[in-house]
Amino acid sequence: MSNFNLGTSFGMSNVIIPRGGPKCVPAKLDFGATPEIEIDGELIVAQGHIEYLQGVYIDNADNPTPFSLIMGLTGQRITAAPNSQGYYAILAPNPPRMIATTTQAANRTIQLFFYNVPIQSQTWLTV
Repeated sequence: MSNFNLGTSFGMSNVIIPRGGPKCVPAKLDFGATPEIEIDGELIVAQGHIEYLQGVYIDNADNPTPFSLIMGLTGQRITAAPNSQGYYAILAPNPPRMIATTTQAANRTIQLFFYNVPIQSQTWLTV
């Protein structure tokens, strides 16, 4: 048997109703020219448009391949199945940074909506 010692911790903004009220940040990602897109939420948080991100709605309904979102600091990986949609809780402290990946293809766009309130995680297939 091997041991693993937990090392460090960091603050998270989950299951909190923000002072500024519920907000949503849309992001339409275009994978026509690249299979990987960096998402940086530092500016929108620094400008006070949203306090933090608690989750993301991923619309992967028109994509026949998996879509992944990897959180910068935590390394949390969310993978939306091909032809699916869903709400996902994210573990991303401020400033939120992440990498989105899917198979590159002409006219392939994925719509995301980041939100700052708790929404129950759920996914469903669209075909």
